[in-house]
Amino acid sequence: MNYNRLFFKFFLFLLFTNHIIAFQQNQEINSNEDSYQFLTEKFYENEGDTIQARKYALKYLLKAKKDNDTINMANGYYFMSLISKSPKAHKYSDTIIRMTKNSNLAEYPMYSYYHRAALFFNEGDFKKAFDYFLKVYEEAKKYNNIGLEYASKKNIGILKALLGENETALINLRDCYTFFAKHKKQAPVEYLELLFALSESYNFNKVLDSASVINHLGYKESINLKHEELQYYFILNEGINHFSKENYSAAQDSLFKAIELMEDNGDLANLGQARYYLGESLSVLGYKDLAIEEHKKVDAIFQKTPLIIPESRKSYEILIKHYKDINDNSNQLKYIERLLRVDSVLNSNYKYLIKNVVQNYDTPRLLAEKQEIINSLEKGGKTSILWIFLLSMLSLLSILFLGVNYTKNRKYKKRFDELFLVSNPDKVSNDKEITINKKDAIGIDERIVEDVMDRLLTFEQNLGFLKRNITTNSLAKSFSTNSKYLSKIINAYKEKNFNTYINELRIEYAVEKLKTDKKFKKYSIRAIAHEAGFNSTEVFSKAFYKKNGIHPSYFIKLLEKHQQS
Repeated sequence: MNYNRLFFKFFLFLLFTNHIIAFQQNQEINSNEDSYQFLTEKFYENEGDTIQARKYALKYLLKAKKDNDTINMANGYYFMSLISKSPKAHKYSDTIIRMTKNSNLAEYPMYSYYHRAALFFNEGDFKKAFDYFLKVYEEAKKYNNIGLEYASKKNIGILKALLGENETALINLRDCYTFFAKHKKQAPVEYLELLFALSESYNFNKVLDSASVINHLGYKESINLKHEELQYYFILNEGINHFSKENYSAAQDSLFKAIELMEDNGDLANLGQARYYLGESLSVLGYKDLAIEEHKKVDAIFQKTPLIIPESRKSYEILIKHYKDINDNSNQLKYIERLLRVDSVLNSNYKYLIKNVVQNYDTPRLLAEKQEIINSLEKGGKTSILWIFLLSMLSLLSILFLGVNYTKNRKYKKRFDELFLVSNPDKVSNDKEITINKKDAIGIDERIVEDVMDRLLTFEQNLGFLKRNITTNSLAKSFSTNSKYLSKIINAYKEKNFNTYINELRIEYAVEKLKTDKKFKKYSIRAIAHEAGFNSTEVFSKAFYKKNGIHPSYFIKLLEKHQQS
């Protein structure tokens, strides 16, 4: 989607409505050709005609400068930024921020931050876009601007999904649904965009039936709200959903239809995604040559835009393999070089591509393969010494890699053996044996300490730590004490802070369940984290590694090998 066009209409309406209301309190509505109201209306009437829109924006700005009216000068610069391209649009935004950042205005510089976020998004700089949407969210809460608070929250959810934070993205977007559904008549485009993002998020999280429900709702609402031009987003998402469900013929039909509607509207990023999934569907259905043509079209799209959707990069892997299989070194080299360029863009924007070290065509492998092809094309020249050097370096690197890998595996195996041999599920430390001196040192009455320790013992035995979102306040309340006492006692007697105490109990529980419960061992890492009381897979994995010195996936892998032998 073009975020400059879709994000702002409703919220500019809020801004200028508020300003006009304030204006009306002082004088009658002035609809003559010199009034701010008239110029605002004419600007939006001509927004699609840059020359006409610029005429009204300049007139608005000159009038504001003559009146020495700060907020209207900001509005004028805002209009100019909306109809300008980078770098001019950024310069206008900078001007607004400079002139309003110390003014304590409810509208600015917040709206300028919002525009900058959209500019950075459209330029493919998602990290900066995220930072600015976060600024908007904080400012909106400060000034109780509910509309802009939810708008920025929605966009943060969209960016989280783009950065691979799928679970938290879905939480963000679901939180926004009620607000946008309530205001869908005032902000139809933003509501439909929220549905589109929510559908994608459900698909990313493999909640495919919910994704279909949202797609059908979005398609229907596009008609009800008279924005039929946005229907293709939901057709696209349903095509991807059919692909995820392995309904390849249905996926092909939906994707063909979405592409037909998208080709003329300039949405290159989503068009690239549609062609990637169409290529994959055609390949499964046996149309290999047509599939290759679709993947080549993905490449053609990526030559025109920095907005690259991560799944679509796989088109390059498919093209590289195709040309390698038919011994076409020239085209293989071309697509290797293009994939390296694509990855450089992705790695600056998508966190999870940086975290995912194992790729079918990661940068070191691509560079090595590229060099191999160049060498083969230059046969007959002075390549023998270089070839020997490269092979030597490759051998040396392989030895180093194997050495590092061997050392790491030995370390992990040792930690696994230690974990596997420890079998004491009912272990509860006898904290009461700790000397009275410690009780005196923390300045809490001995009877309170003993009562809290008894309650902690019961809490551990009853697996109370498996409940998610436990805090010192909630646990202290259930213990009929205060959080300060509870925190001090856990620090002194458990010799760890509250979060570490809870996380380690959960990890010990998960390890014991994995060793003793065959059904539990078959769960996904995400499901194990959920069962152990963690809100996210990432927090669980970090806590597991911190306590045990081994990743949960590696522990499960070795556990399966051990129990099969």
